[in-house]
Amino acid sequence: MSVETASLVATVLGVYFAIGLLVAIAYALGAARRIDPDAGEMTWGARLIIMPGVTGLWPLMLVKLFTQTRPPVS
Repeated sequence: MSVETASLVATVLGVYFAIGLLVAIAYALGAARRIDPDAGEMTWGARLIIMPGVTGLWPLMLVKLFTQTRPPVS
């Protein structure tokens, strides 16, 4: 792998995870309530625990956030 390719891969991954971190912060601060109303009762410790998962899976979380019309059935 050339240096240019490695630099491009590192840049793309950095941008991906930077966007993921922004989505995770927004999700932890209140966007989770749009998906699940009970998420508003999460403690700050629980919000910190879900942040790595939301950071890595941010495209899925954004789709779910903007397409889900009603809360899940319990």
